[in-house]
Amino acid sequence: MTDMEKKIMLRLCAKVIEYVDFETDPEAERLVNWVILDNQKKQNNNEIRSLMAEYKKSEPERRESIHAAIKRGKEICDRRDELYESQREIKHKLWKLEREI
Repeated sequence: MTDMEKKIMLRLCAKVIEYVDFETDPEAERLVNWVILDNQKKQNNNEIRSLMAEYKKSEPERRESIHAAIKRGKEICDRRDELYESQREIKHKLWKLEREI
């Protein structure tokens, strides 16, 4: 866990302990959103890693059946690209939230 994650989690816990009304406390809402987005970013990274591992495992298959394997490889790469785009959007949202915090 990075220092920023630790700071955010500590502040979030402090806010929750105080039984803050999330509707009236925008900082608490931003902190919760940051935690949710950070978790989503980590899940996307894990999915990207598993997709790339699958891609590398299928390399011998691609050599045997080039056309079908290339199609599958393209599907994997397309999904990876979608996740990368999602990551950029999440990172931008996190950056904005961190600036507000």
